[in-house]
Amino acid sequence: MKRIELLDLVATHAAFPSLLQSLVTGTETRLLRARETDARWSPLEILAHIADEEIEDFRPRAQAAALEKPLPWAIDPPAWVVERKYNEQEPSAVLERFAQERADSCAWLRTLSAAQLGRALEHPTFGRMRCGDFIASWRMHDLLHLRQLTTALAVLNARALEGWRTEYAGRIPEAT
Repeated sequence: MKRIELLDLVATHAAFPSLLQSLVTGTETRLLRARETDARWSPLEILAHIADEEIEDFRPRAQAAALEKPLPWAIDPPAWVVERKYNEQEPSAVLERFAQERADSCAWLRTLSAAQLGRALEHPTFGRMRCGDFIASWRMHDLLHLRQLTTALAVLNARALEGWRTEYAGRIPEAT
């Protein structure tokens, strides 16, 4: 990853909290707490997960790789959903916390040198992971959860609009 590419990525990274805020603004809290199925996370649980991953996964792992200073790998995001009562949290507080943490992350990312991007740690599953690999994975994590969030919102809103015809919009994903 070249420095200019990193700065472009950081700009996109910095805009992500606003994108999430825009996506859920005006959505009823009951819808944000609803689940497509018991096996799926609610939109609020997805948002809280993204916030916690910012603090406890991607930023510290990228920082550790940049310093070539190993840290414990064990985290349990699925358990956090229940343990941290994600669905009971206040949506605006979750989004605020995420926005602040993402701003802190972006401030740090802007300080990275090309040499630091190439520094690495040994991951127990994925092998040698460079700082840049963690940053690229961080970006993909955002996008994968954005897809998960928009799918959940589409399904839940379609249910809330029951009685009205929505097929003109296109095929609504099915909850699986």
